[in-house]
Amino acid sequence: MNLFKHSASSSRINNERSLAYSLILLSFFIFFISSCSQKSDTTSFTAMNTYMTVKSYGKKSAAANHLVQEEVERLEKILSTTIEGSDIHRINNSVPDNNQFSKIPVSPETTYLIEKSLEIYKMTDHAFNPALYPVIREWGFTTGDYKVPSDEKIRQLLELTDFSKIKISPKLVSTPSLDSLLKADHEKGLSSTASIITKPLGMQLDFGAIGKGYAGDRAIEVLKNAGVKSALLDFGGNIQVLGTKPDGKPWTVGIKNPWDGEPVAAVKLSDACMITSGGYERFFTGEDGKKYIHIFDSATGRPVENDLESVTIVCREGLYGDALSTSLFVMGLDKAIDFWKSRDRDFDFVIITKDKSIVYTAPLENSISLLFDFDKVQVVE
Repeated sequence: MNLFKHSASSSRINNERSLAYSLILLSFFIFFISSCSQKSDTTSFTAMNTYMTVKSYGKKSAAANHLVQEEVERLEKILSTTIEGSDIHRINNSVPDNNQFSKIPVSPETTYLIEKSLEIYKMTDHAFNPALYPVIREWGFTTGDYKVPSDEKIRQLLELTDFSKIKISPKLVSTPSLDSLLKADHEKGLSSTASIITKPLGMQLDFGAIGKGYAGDRAIEVLKNAGVKSALLDFGGNIQVLGTKPDGKPWTVGIKNPWDGEPVAAVKLSDACMITSGGYERFFTGEDGKKYIHIFDSATGRPVENDLESVTIVCREGLYGDALSTSLFVMGLDKAIDFWKSRDRDFDFVIITKDKSIVYTAPLENSISLLFDFDKVQVVE
């Protein structure tokens, strides 16, 4: 009897131990699987005059990040204004014919950017203008030799900046319209064939206001094709995210404080980009004591002077967000609001003004957190 009770008790203890061991093993297995699925890799490099960081999650994250770096460096060799042999360098240094026009064969990537730039140039009433390069160079923003040009010199250079005069030869395959591109997943931004660009004498291009956004779009496609489902790109303040964080929650991205210190706001993002333009980092002070920023008004050929500190765009595509952050800054607050209302809300914005006010679009209300004591908060409906 006692022996029976002892055997039963031992059996129960052994069963409990076996169950405990099983639970430990199961927990370890779940932890192991979870750890494998959370594997991440961070890659940093310098390209397009920018320090860039890619953090992606997944078993192939390291290899995927390497592919992103290769793609961005490949694009830089095509789109750089300074690398000899790049498409843009060849365009800017081409020899005109007897009719004072140059014809330059360019890659599909350059064709694509010029097509989209022409659409955005028209859409923004020239607030976005990649043909301002001669003007910006004259002010010294490409060389560091800063100066305030004469009014006459500015007028002369402005005659070279009518971007609508650039022409693209017919192609076998055309890119989709900008609207259709923005309303659909950017599965393949590159759908042009190579083409011949025709430009007038003296026109020079610079895709600095759109190139990093486009590179971000291409990087996202590279990551997707490599099987990555969760990633964060920081291309010199151009933030683009793929999917959500590994735990399924949105990414939280801060908006820089123009007056120093901690971020002034944070926005939750999933499969989106957040790109900011402001005049508080790149500027010089002229002999007249005035501050001149690196964002230019194509109507005047002079740095923008308005009440804005920064414009942040939130949208699906980096190309679009990069171009619009500059464009809305040039427009100023009132025109930026009107433009947003005219675009069927295919992007959102956060605008910070010099009087320490913040203005943002209503669709962001559930995803934005204010981290600064603004004097005024305006939500645009």
